[in-house]
Amino acid sequence: LFALVSYVFVLDICTILMFLIMKKIFYTHVLLLLALFSSCDLLDIKPVNSMLPVSVEDYESVLLGGYPRSDFFINTDLATDNVYANLNSTSAVTKSYEPWFIWAATHQYNGAEDAYWKQLYQSIFYANTVLDEFAGKTPVAEEKALFETVRGEAYALRAYCYFYLVNLYAENYASENMKKPGVPMPLSAADVHQNTQNNVRVAVGKVWEQIEKDLDEASKDLEGKESKGKYRFDYIALQAFKARVYLFMNKYEEAIKAASYVIDAKALFDMNEIQSYLDGLDKISNAFSYTYGFIDTDYRNEVLFFVGGKGNGNPYYYYKSRFKPTEELLNLCRRDPNVIDYRRYIFESNADPESADYVEQGPTVYRMFATQQSDCYYIGLKLSEAYVTRAEAYARTGEKELAINDLNRLLVTRVKRSDYVALDQANFTDETALQRVLEERRVELAFDCGMRWFDLRRLGKPSIQHAYENGQVYTLEQGDLRYVLQIPESEQLNSPNMPLNPR
Repeated sequence: LFALVSYVFVLDICTILMFLIMKKIFYTHVLLLLALFSSCDLLDIKPVNSMLPVSVEDYESVLLGGYPRSDFFINTDLATDNVYANLNSTSAVTKSYEPWFIWAATHQYNGAEDAYWKQLYQSIFYANTVLDEFAGKTPVAEEKALFETVRGEAYALRAYCYFYLVNLYAENYASENMKKPGVPMPLSAADVHQNTQNNVRVAVGKVWEQIEKDLDEASKDLEGKESKGKYRFDYIALQAFKARVYLFMNKYEEAIKAASYVIDAKALFDMNEIQSYLDGLDKISNAFSYTYGFIDTDYRNEVLFFVGGKGNGNPYYYYKSRFKPTEELLNLCRRDPNVIDYRRYIFESNADPESADYVEQGPTVYRMFATQQSDCYYIGLKLSEAYVTRAEAYARTGEKELAINDLNRLLVTRVKRSDYVALDQANFTDETALQRVLEERRVELAFDCGMRWFDLRRLGKPSIQHAYENGQVYTLEQGDLRYVLQIPESEQLNSPNMPLNPR
């Protein structure tokens, strides 16, 4: 594990120290301490004049450095049915994207030191550092609320990272997979930077058990606490994440309960509110472009948690980029040509079909984020996910009427008011109701924090085809072993006895 994490830790601890210096925690010998970090074995470092984090507030600052700052999920969308290659585009292809799109044979897409693996274990290290320090301690009365908030966030962050790790590098949650190799699961900061060799993959079932335990502990700590912003876990975001986890674990009653809490706590954004903005434009096709993305509307109020780097530079946006949203995704937003579903403006190209540029730009573009406006981070959790999660759980437990009701509650905020007609429950069987729920889930969560790749894994690993250069068609077969990423080369070197994912 964790030679790469050790290296990152040495670099990042300097960042943390400098941050704490700015808070006037360190009074003397700062240069000496930084020199020690750059020249000595990390494990030999001792605090100098009590200059390392001491107070609960100090450890809050440490934890903030642990929230993921890189896009540890975005390339997985290239491997899904939500993306196609516009071969008429003249823009150069970022070479690191190609292996994902064609499902390269090794499926080790991130290189020897896998950036996803590194970021997630780095975040776990920060969470474990806080949890180690807080273990067995009782805060003074005036620090109790902050102590519990920071500890609760640490549990939530660790659960979040293990959710991603087990869904990237191990088989999906299923009874037949519970004893298969999962991922290494350090529960102490010492495990990350001391045991750098011969790490062990904990069974898939054990990883999910730990995720549940961490979520329970986080819930105890965060319940009733004031939110500290959308870039950190609060109780509502935690419940949204719990609903996601329970859906993936087929624990539908628990998923319904957690999703219901979120739905009762927040209101959906009514997209009809953007109509006045659209009416004031010369061309609706230019509504969301370089300087104004869909997220710049009040739709951003639905976001519960932003995470993982700046979404402005995502690879699916630029008009002449090679990789774009599929037209199938767009068509789910325009089932009826006479009905305006405002979500179409997230995926619809602003190119005039009669223009010379249309062939190169294509019919779709991802316009959630603007590229020349204020920075915006990726959507990690949002309110609409709770609706489609609960609807799916209802559909899978035979409560078709409740599932369709949730879809109607969502769609009435997505479709132009004069065009809206509620879905009629009588028109759906149990099977078609579930299918419609999954279609709405696909639209709502498209390009949100890698969710489509994870959904495809749990929904049977369907066959996908991608057409690419020179007309060559690549196929990810039904149940393909490449639905699981390979253990990084760096980890293989550190832990030569670690079982690899079959190919």
